[in-house]
Amino acid sequence: MTHPLTRPRRRLATWLAAVVAVALVPPAVAAVAAVAQPAAGAWSSRAAGGMTTQLYVPTSEPALAAGRALMINLHGCVQTSANLKSGGNWAGTADEHGMVVAVPAAPNGGVLLGCWDYYDTSHSRANPARHDDNLLQLVDDLLGDASLGIDPNQVYLSGLSSGGGETMVMGCLAPDVFAGIGINAGPTVGTTSGQIGSVATTQAQATTVCRNFASTGSPGFGTQVTSVVYGSSDTTVATGYNTLNAQVMAGIYGASTQSSFSLAGLPGTNTAGTGTLWSDAAGPRVSLIANTNVGHAWPAGGGPGGSYISTSSVNYPAYVTDFFFDNNRRVDRSAEPTDPPTDPPTDPPTEPGLFCGAATNAQHQAAGRATSYGIDPYNPFYAVGTLDYLGQGNTTVTTLRETSEGVFDLVTAC
Repeated sequence: MTHPLTRPRRRLATWLAAVVAVALVPPAVAAVAAVAQPAAGAWSSRAAGGMTTQLYVPTSEPALAAGRALMINLHGCVQTSANLKSGGNWAGTADEHGMVVAVPAAPNGGVLLGCWDYYDTSHSRANPARHDDNLLQLVDDLLGDASLGIDPNQVYLSGLSSGGGETMVMGCLAPDVFAGIGINAGPTVGTTSGQIGSVATTQAQATTVCRNFASTGSPGFGTQVTSVVYGSSDTTVATGYNTLNAQVMAGIYGASTQSSFSLAGLPGTNTAGTGTLWSDAAGPRVSLIANTNVGHAWPAGGGPGGSYISTSSVNYPAYVTDFFFDNNRRVDRSAEPTDPPTDPPTDPPTEPGLFCGAATNAQHQAAGRATSYGIDPYNPFYAVGTLDYLGQGNTTVTTLRETSEGVFDLVTAC
């Protein structure tokens, strides 16, 4: 399915003909007045950042004592904020983490057919424009709403296609603002609208562009994390851009340790594919997921679906949120409980057979039942074989059940 990431006046007739042929041109979205007190557990519309923004406020308390996280999600070309609001599969994850989700519409209908203006090398933090200023203002507007209780150290950005390209632009332009960026099938920084079908730049060139965008904000790279996801069957944006984007950000972060992980334990309806992780001495910094048999689409992994939204995929909203929460290096976790449980962990069974028992994460790791990245107490642990998340810290006690040799599930009790 053709998905244009193009500038105005460039091959306009060709793109319009293609779009009309598949009846994908969305209706205009009417501007809606700002909502002063959005209802919990519901979507509302408000004017923020000079855009009409769909806003979801969760029913739950924030997962971290420092305050609520904010996830901004950018639609692709020939897609609308309404599509992601209804089919992006955000509400459940937002409620689980106590996270606010904002889905803005590209200003004035985008550069063409809803596209975000991620193109070329002329983006500047000193004089932001071309949608960059709208997104920075959106963050300021939502942080300024005290009723939302957003922690500025938990501001995240994600997007598909041109929205993925703009996500990378903003992650490079304002690494001090965005603690995590989630790039879904986005062309890399410095490319043009005509350079989506094949990789048209190098890691060195893209790295230079990204660093130039950041300018004096470069220290923010020291604590930023990145997630990249794409469908292996994408025929619109060259799949090589995704690996390139991950490599660019890992290089900037100094995350030189590369490892692989299985998608088998991830949430979603299709977990076929591969995962690659780049880490530094303190833990994971960049994650790359290639989801098999997924095309050019937002990988919702559930829900009703919609225009350029796949329900047969990993549940990327759940995954990217977990990845950001687990690896955020800016958040104040000091108010979280740190004392270990008073009950001593149970000893592993001595009789032959499959394991089931409680132990500290460090003990599970020593016995080969768990893996971990990072330094105590902010090191996340995952069960071997399923990658069930076991929480952070060496002394955290969890119960694992071995369902088959070498495969462990997180359970509440044996």
